[in-house]
Amino acid sequence: MKKEDSVMSNTGPISNTEVTEQDPAASAATAAETGSRRPWWSSVRTLVVVTVLAVVAAVTFGVLWATDDSSEQLQALQSRLDTEAEAEAVASEYASSVSEVDHRDLDGWRDALTNGVSEQLEPKLEGAVDVVAPWLTQMEYTATARLLAAEVARHDGDTFVVQVFVDMVSRSKQTPDGVAATATYTVTMDRASDWTITDVGGVGAGLPGAGEAEPAPETGER
Repeated sequence: MKKEDSVMSNTGPISNTEVTEQDPAASAATAAETGSRRPWWSSVRTLVVVTVLAVVAAVTFGVLWATDDSSEQLQALQSRLDTEAEAEAVASEYASSVSEVDHRDLDGWRDALTNGVSEQLEPKLEGAVDVVAPWLTQMEYTATARLLAAEVARHDGDTFVVQVFVDMVSRSKQTPDGVAATATYTVTMDRASDWTITDVGGVGAGLPGAGEAEPAPETGER
């Protein structure tokens, strides 16, 4: 019995050793399988990167589309502003020139009134000068002007209506120290005919005799 036990005890460790030893091929396979497994946070990071790239691409294309559309709108706005500025410049120059009055040079005032106006409007302004001129001469009227502002009030196609505000200081025999007033002009122009002035409102406002209610003073002796 003791001999058999000794044999068993001798073979036992040998058997145990054989069980605990691992096959090299199995160990390599296990290592390869373990190495092929990636941490979970690596997959999440990849997903986040892809998502961010997709968002950036979408935003980029969106910005490009919006920029292209905004560019067209900006060009249209700039064109409109340039046209309005041109209309305001023409109206301002006209209003400023007709606000400068000197009884010693009424022909110059007549030229200023009829410069750049349509053929239909010119006779009306000529008639206004004929009505007011005697009063201006008798009262020794003069006026200086300073442009305050001009703004396109409305436009319809090529027809532009501009309101111009001019600060005037007038002097005469009755008011040698001068009287300040703001004159408002409404100038209607046709862009298609190189900004020809087709109508003017406010010319002569505040000038002596402009109301035409009183007869012009007689210049000759009876």
